[in-house]
Amino acid sequence: MVNPNSTLYHEHPDWVLHAGKHQRSLTRNQLVLNVGLPEVQEFIISSVSRILDSANIQYVKWDNNRGMHELARPSDDYTYILGLYRVIDNLTTSYPNVLWEGCASGGGRFDPGLLHYWPQHWTSDNTDASNRLTIQMGTSLVYPPSAMGCHVSAIPNGLTHRNISIEYRGHVAMMCGSFGLELNPGELSPEEASAVPSIMAQAKAVNPVVISGDFYRLAHPDVSNWPGVQFVSADASQSVVFAFQQLYMIKPAAPPLRLQGLDPKARYYNDLDNATYSGATYMNGGLNIQWPMGDYQSKLIWLNKV
Repeated sequence: MVNPNSTLYHEHPDWVLHAGKHQRSLTRNQLVLNVGLPEVQEFIISSVSRILDSANIQYVKWDNNRGMHELARPSDDYTYILGLYRVIDNLTTSYPNVLWEGCASGGGRFDPGLLHYWPQHWTSDNTDASNRLTIQMGTSLVYPPSAMGCHVSAIPNGLTHRNISIEYRGHVAMMCGSFGLELNPGELSPEEASAVPSIMAQAKAVNPVVISGDFYRLAHPDVSNWPGVQFVSADASQSVVFAFQQLYMIKPAAPPLRLQGLDPKARYYNDLDNATYSGATYMNGGLNIQWPMGDYQSKLIWLNKV
């Protein structure tokens, strides 16, 4: 992006995407640099390289928060993306120790081409844990959870003003490859502060299975009050289940959560009810989860082959 009241724009007004003599529209007081132009590519590469050389920078979030509203020709968006790939390829090759994260325009944040160059994208600015269940499950139809960046954020949530327990927020964020906390320790309640070490330990334990395991959507929040997902390790020796209760219901009771991906002939111990059953039993009969009173409840359940 470029601000029109800048030296760069004054010197190179032709470097932005525009449709001939038509008015150039501003969003966030910005215009879009035409990254399809080789000279713009070189400018970005040299500018970012100077910044990265100026300090011990280890993380870059590459954001793009406005759309391409003016194009001189239909192919401009295509050449833009090819130019962007060249820029990112150059920078990630030149700075292999920097962690790069993609982020842009709501549901359009993810680009499979850019995942060739960097490992993760920020999934959504909506960090409300209940909304995130739907967002993350939908994103997982195309992209692996290992590529999603997800955080535990403060309550009341800045967008929905919803208050959800830190355990539920933590479990939702653990379902992604890049787990984080965006919290002010000084503003946490005593209950939240005491829960943080346990949540971080759980996230560390879960992450290898999330990164390299198989992912199953057991029940979607759009069709069930009791959504759930499951990760199974590559050798099917270990599995972790995330189960949720959106709203407290007296009736009907929560249906069994039928698992997937287990070895049907093997036996698995689960830490929900401290019992051992066959993989076939878990996948056909399911887990019967007793939910306490209260909205937005969650459980993390481990299964280990015995």
